Amino acid sequence: LAARGADVTVVHLMDHLMERQLDTEAAGMLQASLEARGIEVLCGAQSEEILGDRGTVTGLRLADGRVIGCDLLVMAVGIRPAVGFLQNAGLALGRAVIVDDHMQTSDPDILAIGECVEHRGALFGLVAPLYDQAKVAAETLLGRDATFAQACLSTKLKVTGCDLFSAGDFTEASSRESLILRDPVAGSYKRLILEDGRLLGAVMYGDTADGPWFFDLIRSRADVSAMRETLIFGPAYNDPGGDPPDPYSAVAAWPPEPRCNGLTHGALGLAA
Repeated sequence: LAARGADVTVVHLMDHLMERQLDTEAAGMLQASLEARGIEVLCGAQSEEILGDRGTVTGLRLADGRVIGCDLLVMAVGIRPAVGFLQNAGLALGRAVIVDDHMQTSDPDILAIGECVEHRGALFGLVAPLYDQAKVAAETLLGRDATFAQACLSTKLKVTGCDLFSAGDFTEASSRESLILRDPVAGSYKRLILEDGRLLGAVMYGDTADGPWFFDLIRSRADVSAMRETLIFGPAYNDPGGDPPDPYSAVAAWPPEPRCNGLTHGALGLAA
């Protein structure tokens, strides 16, 4: 992030913002909202050199040669496991040291936990799963049967007035389907990922009030087949103990304000 006066530029290495929390469309809405606030966003850009004069920062040079002049530079970076020294150790390596559900490496006499391990394709930078890994490793060392399971996590952020929520797995797969609700006038977007009648993931931008409810459905692995047609409208139209949900009642309850390209729901009702 580079700033001069009131001008702010965000330089992001990945192709879209918050790539681990948002899908492409939600990230695009976030970027548009930030840019409307006067924040320039450069995605797919890589910083190469911090420029300075007599100990004072003056700019940031990008890998493509562009230079962003600034008097304040903030670097927000993550970590990458250093596994180079293990290349000749005989252990299976991916992006980190690969471990199984018992925290054992490819050598059963060697256990590993923490930010240096890769479990079922995932890396870990939060302390909660690392504690769980430590407990499983201790049980494994004692000869007891214990397995590590990746917990479903949710993210709810308020970034410069932009409400965001994501939970679970929302990657694409041929066996999965997406339910999408867009409201361009209100600036809201919801996307739910379903597989085998269960909710796997949710991405929400703008209207995130129903996020905790969706998160509970993801964690419980509840069968949502019966409420598929109204699921995306949230708990107000889905009563597990009541009558089967009516998708038309959810649509009828939309507010009369503009919904798409200036056409109002109220006008549609009069036309019907």
